[in-house]
Amino acid sequence: MDNMQSIAPAERRKLAPLFTDHTHLRPDVDAVLQGYCGTAIANPGSALQVAQLSISVVTFFGGDPTHPMARYLVQQLSGEQIILVASEAWRTLVYHVHRAQIIPQPRMAFSAKRLALAHLYQLMADIPAGYQIARIDLELAQRIGGEVSPGLLLPEVWDSPADFVARGIGFCALTEERIVCGATSAARCDTAIEIQINTLPSCRRLGLATAVGARLVAYCLEQGLEPDWETDASNLPSQRLAQRLGYVPESRYEWLVLPA
Repeated sequence: MDNMQSIAPAERRKLAPLFTDHTHLRPDVDAVLQGYCGTAIANPGSALQVAQLSISVVTFFGGDPTHPMARYLVQQLSGEQIILVASEAWRTLVYHVHRAQIIPQPRMAFSAKRLALAHLYQLMADIPAGYQIARIDLELAQRIGGEVSPGLLLPEVWDSPADFVARGIGFCALTEERIVCGATSAARCDTAIEIQINTLPSCRRLGLATAVGARLVAYCLEQGLEPDWETDASNLPSQRLAQRLGYVPESRYEWLVLPA
């Protein structure tokens, strides 16, 4: 099985039929399929039947779970991995190979269908006195990981701060030129983004994540992009923020976490 083939970014769209059943973290799936970031491997030959997409520690399996290469792809996972599958057959295979190591983590997906620009504009206007919202430019992109959180610009997704500014979307809250909150596209595909929001612990509960998140979501709606929001089912602050912005809980699903 060492002859699995790596699929170049320009060729990955041909894998799309293997991932049509993946509905969760869809911007991440499409970001890899559309060549924005990540890696893709598949069975050798021109008849593509099974494949794996990866961004950082997140892995998606697609295609035929009974194909001989499917078991190999699951077996070769190492280190910390977050696995998403779209069928019970794939889930069974993952559990069979890794047994008791797998930790299921419940997640919640939210619908963006009821988002309203008027409501988002009001939330943006409610930013506390002394703070302002700014679009993330190159200078802010170079700083935000160190000042707020590295998770706002993942190197596995963006080649550099300049790459993020060229292809990504982000806004931040500033006070006295200091970045204290950021809302960014954790992943980007042609039609959607996955949202990431982080606030400095000392500046939480001030409404900054609401205001900055509203600015990012409003920008997406203005540009015809879908702002995707999914969260840990036990992360109540994230769920409350989503609902303040106008998202509606839609479905539960799970991550299959393989610890390091």
